[in-house]
Amino acid sequence: MKHRVTGRRPLALTAATTLALSGLFLGAPAAFAEDSTDAPSQDAPAQVLKTKAELDKVGTDMVAVGQTADGGNVVVVTADSASADSEITQIAATEGFPDAAVVKVDRVLSAFDEGDVVGGQGYLSVSPDLDGFLANEPGSAAWSCSVGFAAFTPTGDPALLSAGHCAFDESGEPLTDTTLTVPGDEPAVGGTPSLPASVELLGTFGFAQFGGGDGGLGSNGDTTATDISVIDIDEAAGWNPVPAVTDWTTAGDSLSSLADSVIAIKSVAAPALGEVNKSGRTTGFTTGVVDGDDILDGWASIDGHWVQGFSSNTPAAPGDSGGAVIQGNAAVGVISGGSEATATEEQFTWATSLVTALPKTNGYQVALDLDAPVITSPTDGAEVQPGTAITGTAVGAAKVTVSGFGADQTVDVVDGAFSVVGPVELGEQTISVRARTGFSSSETVSIDVTVVPAPLVAPVITSPADGSTANETVTAISGTGLPATAITVTDAETDDVLGTTEVAADGSWTVDGLTLEYGSHSVVVTQTRDDEVSPEATASFSVIPVSPAVTSVTNGAEFAHNDGPSGLAGSGIDGATVTVKLTGAEPTTANTAALAGAFAAASGTFTATVEDGAWSVDFGAALESGTYTVSATQAIDGVSSAPTDLAFAVLAAPVAGGGGAAPAPGEGGAAAPGDGGLAATGSDMLVPLTAGAIALALLSGGLLLVVRRRQQIQS
Repeated sequence: MKHRVTGRRPLALTAATTLALSGLFLGAPAAFAEDSTDAPSQDAPAQVLKTKAELDKVGTDMVAVGQTADGGNVVVVTADSASADSEITQIAATEGFPDAAVVKVDRVLSAFDEGDVVGGQGYLSVSPDLDGFLANEPGSAAWSCSVGFAAFTPTGDPALLSAGHCAFDESGEPLTDTTLTVPGDEPAVGGTPSLPASVELLGTFGFAQFGGGDGGLGSNGDTTATDISVIDIDEAAGWNPVPAVTDWTTAGDSLSSLADSVIAIKSVAAPALGEVNKSGRTTGFTTGVVDGDDILDGWASIDGHWVQGFSSNTPAAPGDSGGAVIQGNAAVGVISGGSEATATEEQFTWATSLVTALPKTNGYQVALDLDAPVITSPTDGAEVQPGTAITGTAVGAAKVTVSGFGADQTVDVVDGAFSVVGPVELGEQTISVRARTGFSSSETVSIDVTVVPAPLVAPVITSPADGSTANETVTAISGTGLPATAITVTDAETDDVLGTTEVAADGSWTVDGLTLEYGSHSVVVTQTRDDEVSPEATASFSVIPVSPAVTSVTNGAEFAHNDGPSGLAGSGIDGATVTVKLTGAEPTTANTAALAGAFAAASGTFTATVEDGAWSVDFGAALESGTYTVSATQAIDGVSSAPTDLAFAVLAAPVAGGGGAAPAPGEGGAAAPGDGGLAATGSDMLVPLTAGAIALALLSGGLLLVVRRRQQIQS
C-alpha cells in the first residue's frame, strides 16, 4: 500500500488544473537531439529511417543498412525490389551510407519474439501518418501515450484500448497511425524514449471520443461524455495483443519484453474502494487507493473535455494517458488526466471508467485471460456409456465449447458450472473443452475416455403414455433410450412394424408419420444394438372423438314452469352420431308425496347426426316442472367420446295471489254474509319453489307446507 500523504487534494479540484496525461513526443525524426528531454540521443536511427523511407518511395523494401567489420557500408533489400542496384546505392549515399554494397534476400526479417503487446506499453500517435512522419514531412509530429488493454473489434479482430485524446493532435484534428516505442528506453525505467531500428505500423485508430458523444466538450453529468479510443491492429506486422498488463520489471530492447512479467486481465468491472494499480510508459507500474473521499462514478473536466470516470491518488504523469488501471485482475479504467502531487497536495488522477466507456465504442470488448475450464466428470481414462454427461467448472466464463466427438457443443456456464451430453460413438474418444466470453477464449483442456456399451434395457415410451386418451389421430410415438441404438415400434395386435429410428445423442427418439385413428391401440417398442434386442416396452391408449358441446342449455340453468325446453342443440364433428340421454326426477319421499302431482318429469334417449358442425334433438314436447340431467356423447365408426354432462330444472308454477295488496271485502279474507262463515278460497296452487329449495326441504326431512285457499262460491 502506498504511503499516504497528508493534505489530500480536495474533490473541488477545478477543471482548469486537471490536464490530460499524454505527452508531445517529438516534432519529427530530424528533431531527435540530445538536449531534447523526450527524444533519442543519437542521429543514427534517423538516418536508417530516412533511408528506408526513400527506398520505399521507389518500390524497394529495405531490410537492413549498416557497416561491415571492415568499415564498408551494406544495404540489404528484398529480392523483389523494383529499383536497380545503382539507384539503391545512390539513395543510401544521399542518406549517409556512401558506396554501399547491395545485398538481396528472399523476404523481410521478422522478430524472433511473438510480437506481444501488453497493457501499459508505450506507443506514439503520429501525424500526418507513419509514412509521412518517417519521411519528415512538414508539420510531422508524434504524441506519446500508453496502451490500456488488449481488445477485440466488433468482428473479433485484435485491437487495443487507450485514451480518446491520444487520437487527436493539439488542434483537435484526428490522428490515424500508431507505432511502438522501445520499452527499455522509456521514462518508466529511467530511459530516454526511442524508436526501434525497424519501425512498423502498430495499428490505426478505429474509434476515438474525447468529451461528449456529439463531438463537443460534453458537460458535467453527461452520460455520453468519455475519453476512450481503440486501435485496430495491423495483423500483417504480426502483433499479438495479450490480455495482460505489464509491471515494467522486464523492460528491454525487444518490443515484446514487457510481456515477460504481467498481471493477467480476467474481467471488466466498475471501480471499487481499495487498492488500485496503473501501468504506463512514463511512471511505470504504480499503486494508489480509491478511498472514501474519491469519486467512484462522476465527471471531471480534462483540458476542458468532460469525462465520466473515477478518481484515485495513483501516481501518473504525461505520457501515461491511456494506460491500464486495474484492481486485482479486473480492468476498471484507462488513464485520462490529473494533477501531479506537490509538497502540499496529493496526486489526483482521473481514469475513464471502462464499464461506461466500452458501450460507446460500437462493440469493442476487452480481451480476457480466461482460466482453463476444469472437467470434473468423467475422469481422464474413464470408461463411460454413450451420452454420459460431461460436467465441470469454468469460473469467469460465459460459455464453454466442447469438441472432439462429432459437432461442437457450446453451452452456457451457470453459476460457474457447465454440463453437456457426452460422446455416443463406441470406442476411444477425446473430449476437449474451452471456456469463452465474447471473443475471448481460454486454453483447451482435454481428457481421453473409452465409450463402452451400456446395459441394453427396455426403452421408455413417453407419448402417448400408457392408459392415456387422445382426441386426435396419433401421428408419432416418442420416448427415451440409449443413444445410438435402433428403435422399432410395432403394432401389438398385428405385429406390423409402424416405424424405426435411432436414439439421438441426448437419449430421445421419435417415430413419426403414423396414422393411428379412432379406436384402441397398443404398441410395442424395442431398441437394438448390433444383434442384441432389448426387452419390450408397451403402451396402450385410445383415440376417441372429442366430447360434443351443448349450446342451448347451460349447466345449472332454471326454466319457468311454462318455458321448459322441448329439445337440445349443440356442436360436434361432422358425420358423428350424437346420443343424448335425458333423465328426469320427481319428489319421492313421504314428506313430499303431496307435491308429486305438480311435477311431470320425463326421461328418454335421443339421437342426431352432426351436420355442418351442428346437431339437435327434439323431446316431442316442452319439459314440465322437474329436475333433469343430460349426458351427451358423439360416436364415429362406433367409437364413442367421453360424455358431456349437465343438469337443469323446470320450476313449478307459482301460487296464485301469493302477494300484493290485501283482498277487498267480498273478495277474500273475512267471511261474506250467507256463506256459512267460511273464508273464501281460490284455486289450489303450489307455492313456487326452485329446484334448490325443493332439494333442501327433502334433505332436511321437514314438512313442506302448502297453503291452499278455497274458492269463494258466489250465490
